[in-house]
Order: sequence, then structure tokens, then C-alpha cells
Amino acid sequence: MSEIIVIGGVKANITASAFEQMMAARQNPGKISISYSGTGRNIAENLGRMKADTALVTVAGDDITGKGAKLQLEELGVDTRFFKLLEGQNTAMNIAILNIIGDLEFAVDDLAAYQRMSQDIANEVKESLDEAKIVCVDGSLPEETLKHLTEVADTPLFFDPHTEADAEKAKGFIGKFHTIKPNRGEASVLCGMEIFSEEQLMAAGQWFADQGVRRIFITLSGGGVYYKEGFTEGILRPDQVLTFVNEEGAGDAFSAAILDGTVRGMDMKELAAYGMKAAALALESKEPVNPLMSRQRLEQERTLEAGGPEKERM
Repeated sequence: MSEIIVIGGVKANITASAFEQMMAARQNPGKISISYSGTGRNIAENLGRMKADTALVTVAGDDITGKGAKLQLEELGVDTRFFKLLEGQNTAMNIAILNIIGDLEFAVDDLAAYQRMSQDIANEVKESLDEAKIVCVDGSLPEETLKHLTEVADTPLFFDPHTEADAEKAKGFIGKFHTIKPNRGEASVLCGMEIFSEEQLMAAGQWFADQGVRRIFITLSGGGVYYKEGFTEGILRPDQVLTFVNEEGAGDAFSAAILDGTVRGMDMKELAAYGMKAAALALESKEPVNPLMSRQRLEQERTLEAGGPEKERM
């Protein structure tokens, strides 16, 4: 069985970029592209590119989009035996129409497939979950599925909230997760505290620890990451201005690195640094997952320095 199991969403993104001023009720020339995303899928792709032993549990439609998403992950070595293609169901999809200067004019989301990630699916894969070293849970899952996983899984659970709205789902049982990786806004929703200063970060970290969370990572956008496990606590800052080509996939890359580093036995400070390197690499690509992502590339990067509160009392 796979060392890492990711449970989460997959969707297709169709982006139409106009070449000229758009006119209603007519064909407008432009460029149309398609890519795959979804927090769970992005994390799984990053792990596949890192050559980590990974399986993805998800659902998509039995359509050309869903089949394409599954095939892409298979080609990267991700175990897709739990990637369900549901007959009669559309794959989750987003269509974005951008104007001549690249700003969003219209968008349509069809995320109905995410609601098919039910408790039944969790039950079907329970044996495999128990054999994994760590299980990643994507916050886009229905609330009842998230809660059910915390009740039935015996393997440590890693929670990536995905959005502030999705973080809200887990407020009542956040202490059931072994490791969490919210950003600052998601952490604030989860703990009910404002988080702006280093002191507030530490207060939030202690609150999560008091609830039962063992490992806490709070990402600070371009400002680094706060981490805490027991008496080990600190902030890692980038030592240079990061290149921002696309912010969309940075959090997913960070999560993938934490998962990979965990099964490889890294300590908290090593994990935080490894996650930051992955996030920095993700920022350099227009794609949701940088095709250059790899363990070798991350091990060559030296982009971080320690800063902020440091407590290495284990």
C-alpha cells in the first residue's frame, strides 16, 4: 500500500483569454487552455513529481476530462486505484473568461462532484488508510466526510483547509488532526483569534496544541511559515524576495513537501524549510503545479533563514 494517501478534489480549469475587446452575442477571438487542479489533486501531483509513494482518493466524471486527469497522475506514478470515474457525473470544472488585459470578466463553477466524496468512499478505503504512514485530507470535502475520517482513521491525519470557508467546516473537531497547514486567514477562522503579530501566531499555535494538534504549520504568504510541535516553535522567513508568477499552487506544494518530509523522517525545522522551498518553486510557474518540482530540485535550493520566535526545547 502507499505510504501517503491524499483524499481530496480534482477539477478542470478552462481559461479563455480574449485577444480583442469582447462583444456580447458574438464569437470573440482568443486563446483557450485547459489544466487540472483541485487541492487534493495538486498535492498528489506534487508528490508524484517528488517520486513519493502516493495514492489519490477522489471522484470525477466518467468523461474525457476525468479520464485525462486520472491518466496524467498515472503517468507520474501516482496510485489511482481509488480514483473513481462516476457514470453520469460531470467532472468538477471552472470556466474563466479573461478580457484583453487579462482580468476576469466571467466565471462559472460546477463543483457538484465534490459532494460525491461521501463517507462511503472513506469506508471503502479504510483498510488502505490504516496501512499508510500519513493521510492528507483536503478541506473541500463535505463536512460530514471530514468528520467521519477523523473518527475512523487510525493513521495520522494531515489537514489542508483549502479556503477559509472550508476551514469553518472543521472548527468543531480540529483537534482530531495530527498535522494542520492553514494559512493565516484559515488559522484565524479555525481558532477564532486575530493573527497579525508573532505573539498572536504563538497564541494560536498554543491554542491548536491545546486542542490536540501535534504539528502546526501556519503559512504567511510571502512572509514565511510559523511552525510548532511541543516546545519546538519558530518562524522561517525567505532570505530574498520571491518570484511570484502564480500564487495558486504554492500552498499545495508546501503541503506535499510536508507529507513527503514526514514519511522521510524530517524534524519540524527541516519540514518547514522543505515546505518553503517547495512553495517558492511553485511560485515560479504559471501552472498549478510546477513541472520542475522534484526532490533533487528542492534539495538544491537554499532560500530560507530562521527568524522570529525560536524555542528548541524538546
